Amino acid sequence: MLIFNFVFQGWPETAALIFAAFAIVGYKPNWREIISYSFLSVAIIYLFRMHPMLFGLHTLVSLTVIVLIIYKVAKASLGSSFFAAFSVMLILTFSEALFLFLFKKIIGDVPMSQRWLWIMVGWPQVVCLAWIGMIIRKLRPIVIKKQRWLN
Repeated sequence: MLIFNFVFQGWPETAALIFAAFAIVGYKPNWREIISYSFLSVAIIYLFRMHPMLFGLHTLVSLTVIVLIIYKVAKASLGSSFFAAFSVMLILTFSEALFLFLFKKIIGDVPMSQRWLWIMVGWPQVVCLAWIGMIIRKLRPIVIKKQRWLN
């Protein structure tokens, strides 16, 4: 079941996180890069999740891995990398809370035994993150151009 969650929940969510973070720092990766870096990130995260550790530690690991990927690949500063990674994690947290709240209001509690339903509950935030990444990717050059004009 872990492989199932890895492929259908963790990997797409991390791909959307990395895509949106790259958009914030202005790096335009191809899809192969996004898929490979998200696979690496999810593999590291799931290695941590398989061991009995504090709940939520995988989030800190994910944040650190995304910061390092942005820092190395996009050649952004460490501060910009942390800002981008923290921003997308914050967006993920808010969208996950919102969509989970909406699903609970619509269909009630979802038991953990219904894996497909849990995975489907996670997809709206993946779409939301990808959408935000596309918007940032489109608007970032315009905002930077206007900002230069003001200075």
